[in-house]
Amino acid sequence: MTETPVIGPERPERRKSASSVDREFIAWNERMVARHDIDAYYADSHPLVRWIERRRLRALVSLASVGPGEHLLEVGCGAGHALERFTGVRRTGVDLSVHMLERARLRLGRDVPLVRATADILPFPDAAFEAVVCTELLEHVPDPAAVIRELMRVAGPSGRVVVSVPNEGNIDRAKRAVSRTPGLRRVLTTLAEEDNEWHLHRMDRRMLEEITEGTARIARLKRIPALLLPLRYVALLRAL
Repeated sequence: MTETPVIGPERPERRKSASSVDREFIAWNERMVARHDIDAYYADSHPLVRWIERRRLRALVSLASVGPGEHLLEVGCGAGHALERFTGVRRTGVDLSVHMLERARLRLGRDVPLVRATADILPFPDAAFEAVVCTELLEHVPDPAAVIRELMRVAGPSGRVVVSVPNEGNIDRAKRAVSRTPGLRRVLTTLAEEDNEWHLHRMDRRMLEEITEGTARIARLKRIPALLLPLRYVALLRAL
């Protein structure tokens, strides 16, 4: 996959691998966390956007299909909005951001182990989890293919890995359409939060196929919210 420079003076260099995450990247990521309030996004977005997010989270839970007694890992758990949807199972969360982990602790309580780590070097043995989820993270990391390899490693040959990514092209088209419809200005305001400021990669289905090639197969793919206009992809990955 050919790398192209990221435009913007505040962004870390895209060519750095996640395994060499340095203070510059960590500081930049924390600035993005502060600038884009994830709790406000889930609570205060336009009802249409919240409806889309609910569909995405339902797809995530459905494809992960975690049963009683199984152990689930979320990589890039953020403030715990996805992890709290999984009940009756063992849960562990990982995030790079100290502030996100603090929010997740408040949401999930003390019974859920939360670990600070980079997404491409997870502090767990091979095949440690029956299911691994990674939602809306891959566009934010320097090397998403390396993250996919690590997700598959900790899930093992029989594990289930579920990832979700934005479909940037359709999101951009939706922004343009909404901007021409005065009654939907608030939707545009919410969609504006999905600009590329925090994204190191422009994700879509083709990009998802590229970063999984040689590591995993896409066993199932759900288009959110609709088949003809997917703004999100939720994919179940299986070992090759």
